[in-house]
Amino acid sequence: MAEVKRQVFKDYSKKGKDRKWRERKLKNIELAGRLEKLGYRSFERVYQCAEVLKFVEQKDGTKKLYQTYFCKNKLCPICNWRRSMKYAYQAELVVNEAMERYPKGRFLFLTLTIKNVGGKELNKTLSKMTEGFNRLFKYKKVDKNILGYLRATEVTYSSEHENYHPHLHVLLFVKSSYFTGNAVNYINQEEWTKLWAKAMKLDYVPVVDIRAVKAKKQYDLKSAIVETAKYPVKPFDIDTSKEQLTEEDKDRITEDLTDGLYRKRQIGFGKLFKEIKAELELDSVEEGNLVKTGAEESVESTGREIVAIWNWERKNYFVR
Repeated sequence: MAEVKRQVFKDYSKKGKDRKWRERKLKNIELAGRLEKLGYRSFERVYQCAEVLKFVEQKDGTKKLYQTYFCKNKLCPICNWRRSMKYAYQAELVVNEAMERYPKGRFLFLTLTIKNVGGKELNKTLSKMTEGFNRLFKYKKVDKNILGYLRATEVTYSSEHENYHPHLHVLLFVKSSYFTGNAVNYINQEEWTKLWAKAMKLDYVPVVDIRAVKAKKQYDLKSAIVETAKYPVKPFDIDTSKEQLTEEDKDRITEDLTDGLYRKRQIGFGKLFKEIKAELELDSVEEGNLVKTGAEESVESTGREIVAIWNWERKNYFVR
């Protein structure tokens, strides 16, 4: 009996952008292989991630995912792609609603850093940073000025020092009075630095960056804010790193990040933003449903089902 020739699966967005399921799955398999080699039991779940994809065809020719299994591993390139889409969608909804409620509110972008740490200290350090961040936002001068915030934790790797740089990116929504009152409300960079050092109980001066979210033209301001809220929330991608890493390096980094990010929340909505998120009944970006990211536009469907299955020998998705 002649073998049925299967069609290679392709998935494009409305704008014609390749969604790169195959490339992401190949990276996912590499991660699973490393986890298996390192003795993590989670490797099986990672291998099984997005093996069978079920879509409904839309009338505009796009495909809407409606069923698959996602492993939700913190380092999985497929799951992180889905999380970033979900985060961008939720951030936009929340920010837009906050601006409707407080049209005079202003936006700032705050980056909080500490000294680099070794892999073994990463987990404990991230816990301390969350505690420090919570202390910082309870200080009277900070608390009284801030309406809401989005917080994203990023960890980058330094091949030169073979250690990690954990830092926090925070989109702040502040009262318009923040910029008035002769430093009664306004917090300059030096003061933010002192407050962060105090909150973290540091014996050195950390690097802190604070800047207003600006746009070249007034009508661009909203899109600039929304773009800032989409700040990439992804752990270090070992396989696309520009660093020249050996396989040994990649194994060590995988182990450090797997242990370091264990049970760590990397995304936070605070104050007004948290309230709006709850009102809109948006689920968790990290632990919630990754099939429905919210980013899919509601287009009428043709009702036709498309099933794509990963072929382990041919290393690609084929339409069933």
